[in-house]
This record gives sequence, C-alpha cells and structure tokens, in this order.
Amino acid sequence: MFQTDWTLAIDYMRQMLAHRDSEAHLQKLLSDFEIAAADDLASSKTLAKMGPMLGLMGTLIPMGPALVGLASGDIASMAYNMQVAFATTVVGLFSAAIGFITGQVKSRWYQHDRVNLQFLADLLC
Repeated sequence: MFQTDWTLAIDYMRQMLAHRDSEAHLQKLLSDFEIAAADDLASSKTLAKMGPMLGLMGTLIPMGPALVGLASGDIASMAYNMQVAFATTVVGLFSAAIGFITGQVKSRWYQHDRVNLQFLADLLC
C-alpha cells in the first residue's frame, strides 16, 4: 500500500492511540515506523549510489569506440562517442544528486516524525 510521508506518521499515530494501554505494542509500532521509513529511504539511497556507477559505465563503454575512431583517423566517430560518454556521466551525476537530496529531505522528515511518535508514546504510557 502506497502512503505519502505524512500519512504514514498519521497512520502510526492512530494505531498508537488505539493501543495506548500496551507499552510493548507502542514500542513495536515505533520500530515498525522506523522500518517503514527505512524502506522508503532505500530508493533514494539506491539512486544516489547507482547513478554514478551507471554514469561511469556509460562513460567507459563509448570510450572504446572513441579510441578506435581516434586510431583510425575518424574524428567524427570519436567526437560522437565522446559526446555520449560525457552525457552519460552528467546524467549519472544528476540522478545521484536527486537521490541524495531526496534522501536527505525524507530523512529529516522521518526523524521529525519519529520524535513526535516517541513523544506520543511517552505521553500514553
């Protein structure tokens, strides 16, 4: 089930209010929230790590034909392959930046939600 970041916290708050009599259940809900937050952050972390890897692969693969073009005197082929190589590097770094920034923002949101959920759990016990 897909939930936006704020509805996830609200859902856990509702569950905590429903189980306010059990400290163990409240702690389990806090742990479950941390797991759900980590699952959501995983996609941003993966993008941040895989972007440079794929960008480097996209850089190195056309470098072979570019060097062949250079050796054979085909400057147009070499220029085209170098253009592809540099473009894939930029795309890889750009995707890594998006993953890094979204991961940082989401991490702060989840940390704030976690503190609020812990406060609610402390009030209920």
